[in-house]
Amino acid sequence: MPSDNEKGIEFPQNGSKGAEGKHKKQKKSIGWIIGVVVLILISVTFILPTTVFSGSSSIEFGRYNGEKIELEYGNYFYNQVASLSSQYPMNAMNSLQIYMQAYYSTVFEIALRQMAEQAGIRTTDSTVNDAIIQSGYFNNDQGVFDSEVYRNASQMEKSAVRAQVEELLPSQMVLADITSVRTSDAESDFVAALNGNTRTFQYITVGPETYPDTDAWAYAEANPAPFQAMDLSVITVATEDSANELLASIQSGEATFEDTALASSTDSYKDASGEMGSVMYMTLESQLVDAANAATIYGAAVGDILGPFQTVSGYSIYRVNSAAAAADLENEDNLNAVKAYIAENDSETMGTYLQAKADEVYATAVESWDDAAAISGVSVTDVAAAAPNPAGSSLINGLSFADPDRLLSGAVAGDEAFEREIFNAELDSVIAPRLSGSEYIIVRPLASDSSSELSSSYVTSLYPTIFVPSISQMDLQSSVLSSNGFEDNFFQVYLSRISG
Repeated sequence: MPSDNEKGIEFPQNGSKGAEGKHKKQKKSIGWIIGVVVLILISVTFILPTTVFSGSSSIEFGRYNGEKIELEYGNYFYNQVASLSSQYPMNAMNSLQIYMQAYYSTVFEIALRQMAEQAGIRTTDSTVNDAIIQSGYFNNDQGVFDSEVYRNASQMEKSAVRAQVEELLPSQMVLADITSVRTSDAESDFVAALNGNTRTFQYITVGPETYPDTDAWAYAEANPAPFQAMDLSVITVATEDSANELLASIQSGEATFEDTALASSTDSYKDASGEMGSVMYMTLESQLVDAANAATIYGAAVGDILGPFQTVSGYSIYRVNSAAAAADLENEDNLNAVKAYIAENDSETMGTYLQAKADEVYATAVESWDDAAAISGVSVTDVAAAAPNPAGSSLINGLSFADPDRLLSGAVAGDEAFEREIFNAELDSVIAPRLSGSEYIIVRPLASDSSSELSSSYVTSLYPTIFVPSISQMDLQSSVLSSNGFEDNFFQVYLSRISG
């Protein structure tokens, strides 16, 4: 049997300290940074196969330049699925995402390997040894390579890791070449200059909260059904089968509703033993996939346990704790819920009111911004320094990064004329009301602050090390996915061979 250093790991001369040095250097590499930025990470998966499907047959999901993209025991696709399913439970909710991520990772690995073969890239014992050390597979509890861990591993395990690294390292080398494009200082300076013309803003929002309380009360009295409320408790789990099992144990007396909620529920009411408190009909209706189930719950008797019903969070079991009654509109949250309901379901009534109210607030703002900001129901949002970004470039610190409430950024999206207006308007001027979603905003442009220089400096430093590699990899992914040689049958095969 060969020794550890016979075509094996070449241990650092200074023991674990040397290994730690390599480990830190690897963490700062382009590959690690890009792994955080991009959606799909092409990486070596150092996890021994676990059972995903049995048998010796393979499942073909497509082809890339004639090469099969197939799931077969022990291959790259299989190991990706095994790796992901060891991190996330392989259930009905996660299965599609796990297989999809493993599939696209395999597509890019095949494309990169074909590029490596075309370029004649070969690995050496030294590069393979370095890759094994940096992989983390033989790390100790401190996260650094440990020669003792390596020595204690079985020869089969060492051979499996080495074979996997040798297979995938050429692809990694191609990816490193593609993402290490050098840029000129002039290019970085140009990109930084795009972030130099910045402004800060304030805007007043005129939304449903400004609708008169008396009008909201009258609306609720004239249309009482959506604004009924009752006390409920709930248990939510991921699958219908799990919910039915829990329901059966509660109904048989084996467990109480409260104990089951504490032990098994996955929603935010878990720690309160499932108690939701008073829930308005309109709120419950919005949470249920089948809105008709809300009527079933509200028609039940006190103490009834119903479900499971599919909700936006999974499958829920409800217990009725009180009879339905008119919601307490003295409660400000309930009254605002009525106003929001009117905005969503009676847009003509709310829209007519908001337009008139926005004009009123605007007239006040022209005379005194502070007086307008003090009007009941309106809110004021501060927007940090941002640069014009009509194309939505990720290289420019535009409004989408600076606007915390996203109403101003939403208003300029796809409207270059309005974006030009707010960036070219006289400072401290007040711009006429603008509709953003279902609310009106009144904008005041302010002077730029020192953060514009910081933003330009930030882009200058990160452009060659993060933005350019990220863009290069995204370009690569786009070219692979749009290639005429890519035959993609993932969804058809997944539905027929995996989920079906």
